[in-house]
Amino acid sequence: MYKCLDQEEWNTFFKTYLSGKVKEIWESVFTMCNLFDDIANEIAPKKINVTYNQLEENNSLEVFKRCKLITKRCK
Repeated sequence: MYKCLDQEEWNTFFKTYLSGKVKEIWESVFTMCNLFDDIANEIAPKKINVTYNQLEENNSLEVFKRCKLITKRCK
């Protein structure tokens, strides 16, 4: 992925994570997405009386998956 970003963008990207390992970063992203989904599905209907938009979540997750594939191609 570093080949797709300039040095400043690359440095900024890594400041957002404790680990500098790409595999761990993607694991973090998908772990957080799953955690958000679990919590949102629990809270939305019971605590704030709204319907959680599962389609929007699925589409957002698909964007992350596509970005992950792009990073593999940039190596």
